[in-house]
Amino acid sequence: MWEWISEQTAWMYWTVPTGLAIGGLFFALFCMTVWDVVSPSIPRKGFYPIITRRGDRFFIGIMSAIFIFLVWLGIAGGSMLLIPTFLAVAWGLIQGRWG
Repeated sequence: MWEWISEQTAWMYWTVPTGLAIGGLFFALFCMTVWDVVSPSIPRKGFYPIITRRGDRFFIGIMSAIFIFLVWLGIAGGSMLLIPTFLAVAWGLIQGRWG
């Protein structure tokens, strides 16, 4: 099984940070699933013009973080990546709470 997986993914350039990011994303999705089973989310309207649930805001937060990083890379290149990290985390918390 592992041999087949390594053959199918040989074209990918996996690094430890990439693996941690993908693993963290899957772990977050798992935790969100457990949280929603234990305590179902209630649809609510925040500052977004649509009614959202917890998972919707999580998805919007991930898409927003990707956008923040792409804009940062376009403007500043690969330097000072802690700044977009803090921006993405802060925006994720804001939109998760009030979005």
